[in-house]
Amino acid sequence: RQYKLMMENKPSLMTLPRLNALNDINFDWGVINDEAWQKRYDELKAFKARTGHCRVPVNFAENEALGRWVRTQRRQYKLMMENKPSLMTLPRLNALNDINFDWGVINDEAWQKRYDELKAFKA
Repeated sequence: RQYKLMMENKPSLMTLPRLNALNDINFDWGVINDEAWQKRYDELKAFKARTGHCRVPVNFAENEALGRWVRTQRRQYKLMMENKPSLMTLPRLNALNDINFDWGVINDEAWQKRYDELKAFKA
C-alpha cells in the first residue's frame, strides 16, 4: 500500500532509500503490482483505441488514476535509461512499445492552442 501511495505522489511511509533497499535485495514488486499494472495498461489501450494516441493528461477527469499511471511509466522509463533503480521491466517496456506509447511528450497541441489564444488577445 505504501509503495502504491508513493507511486501516486501521495504521502507515504515508503521512501526512496527504502525502495532502493528493497530493490537491492531483489524484492518482487510484480507479486504486488502486476494485476494493477495490467489493469491500467488495458485502460490505456482502450484510451488509445478511442483517441488514437497514448498521451493521457495527468489530470484526465474521466480517469485520474490512468493519467498518473502514464506519468509514472514515463518516470520509471527515464530511471531505467539512467541505470537507476526502476520498476520498469522489459516485459512492461515491450508491452508499452507494442502500442506505440509516447515516452517523451511534447505537448505541441496545447502549446499551439495557448499561443493562438495569446495572439487573439494581443490583436
